[in-house]
Amino acid sequence: MEFERNRRRHRYIDMAPLVDVVFNLLLFFMITYNVAADPAIKIRLPGSTTADTQAEEPIVISVSREGTIFIGHEPSAIEEIANTVQQKLHGRKDASVRIRADQEAPVGLLVKVVDAVRLSGCTAFSLVTTATPQSD
Repeated sequence: MEFERNRRRHRYIDMAPLVDVVFNLLLFFMITYNVAADPAIKIRLPGSTTADTQAEEPIVISVSREGTIFIGHEPSAIEEIANTVQQKLHGRKDASVRIRADQEAPVGLLVKVVDAVRLSGCTAFSLVTTATPQSD
């Protein structure tokens, strides 16, 4: 005697393949996401109500709270700034420099950096600030 088996049809959706696809998409977007973060040099910028929110130019001079000067990510001495900036600006259409100084950096050092940038022949420089709300 032969018995007929009841074949059960599953009435649920298997979620394992869906979870795999979601994790693969998550990994793809995490790996390919281009982060345009600020440089690794920790500087607290002073506030300004007229701050420019455009992306930074490639030539950036940073002055830390301790008085360390960086051109891009390379540490530099105050005496080397004029020559280095002049070399980096040679042959460029946009002859501009951005100076990022910590709000607690020595003002005298900031003035020396501005003087060195001017000595390099660059007259189009700007000081980077962050936007703060206006108080009435």
